[in-house]
Amino acid sequence: MGRKRELHQLAELLSHPPAVVLLEGEAGVGKTRLLDELIGFPLLIGRCHPMRFPYGPVVEALREACPPPDLNPITGALRPLLPEVAHLLPPAPPPLSEPQVERHRLFRAVLSLLDSLRPITLVVEDVHWVDPDTRELLAFLARCLPAAVNLVLTYRAEDLSHPAAEVLAHLPPHIDHAEIALAPFDAVETALLAEQLLPDPGDLWPLTRGVPVAIEQLARMLAEGRQPGTPPALRDAVLLKLGTLPLAARKLVQAAAVLGQPATERTLAALAGVPPERIERGLAEALRRGLLVETTPGLYGLRQPLATQAVRDSIAPAARRRLQHRIDTPTQPQGTLSPREEQVVRLAADGLTNREIAENLVLSPRTVEVHVANALRKLGLTSRRQLRAT
Repeated sequence: MGRKRELHQLAELLSHPPAVVLLEGEAGVGKTRLLDELIGFPLLIGRCHPMRFPYGPVVEALREACPPPDLNPITGALRPLLPEVAHLLPPAPPPLSEPQVERHRLFRAVLSLLDSLRPITLVVEDVHWVDPDTRELLAFLARCLPAAVNLVLTYRAEDLSHPAAEVLAHLPPHIDHAEIALAPFDAVETALLAEQLLPDPGDLWPLTRGVPVAIEQLARMLAEGRQPGTPPALRDAVLLKLGTLPLAARKLVQAAAVLGQPATERTLAALAGVPPERIERGLAEALRRGLLVETTPGLYGLRQPLATQAVRDSIAPAARRRLQHRIDTPTQPQGTLSPREEQVVRLAADGLTNREIAENLVLSPRTVEVHVANALRKLGLTSRRQLRAT
């Protein structure tokens, strides 16, 4: 659902091999599901692993192959890597003294085996975890694809340590290529999917921000009568990213989760206790990895409430109490409110939401959000709750 255009584009490309396709999207957005919807295209699928095993995804894909007889003798070089089908391969050639020459022979063996299986599409998933050996092999294959062989790579851009598009560099003219990005569903698409899963789902978009796997798992929790919480797949993806962040970036994300509303860089750094010299780099890394987003210019928060909950729940109770104490304790005032900010603050102190303030003052909710953040900073406050006490 909601992917007809992308599915048509992908099918059209694979119908005219050779082609190289990069399929990008965040965790749970539906990259694998899109591939599952391909009808009539034989696929060999391998997945990269966080431990980055040499040639791991290509070995995983090829061990499911059924090689025909009369293979090119060079494919015998794959016997050590593919014991599951070694009996179907020619004898292994004698070893070579030069490692680079041996490596080239191995690459040619993979290419020859794929050529013998045509028409075929080699799919390598999670290329953000690709190991250096596989990375070089994929670059080689992309430039040398036989006439009826395609290559599809899926990845999460925020987790890449190198450009995935490098495999498209210097492709021969006869090899078609494309980059397809899968975005989360909008509010209408989220509602349509939720209605397929539940008779009366309510509005799931604010919680899930349109990530299909989060919608499906949240709907399952509601169908089972459980309170809505962070779906396991989303929680695990968030915490895996969080655990790999540098300390400064991780502290900024945790501060944003406990604060629970968009805040300025300075506010998050003050809450997190991040030294000034580490703020800029820590924020940049949290943004690059997709854990923090710039909701409006100069204001940062987590992408969705479920991710916020996952991060908040992962913080040790003592550390969470310290952060909460900093939120509840005003700091020194840092400026004078403008007349508009004074208007916004008075209404916010009365308990009005941003949308209600916007309607009162004939502003957009995003403009109100910026005014609130600026006023909090100038007053030395970190939360709207403190406005009610001033």
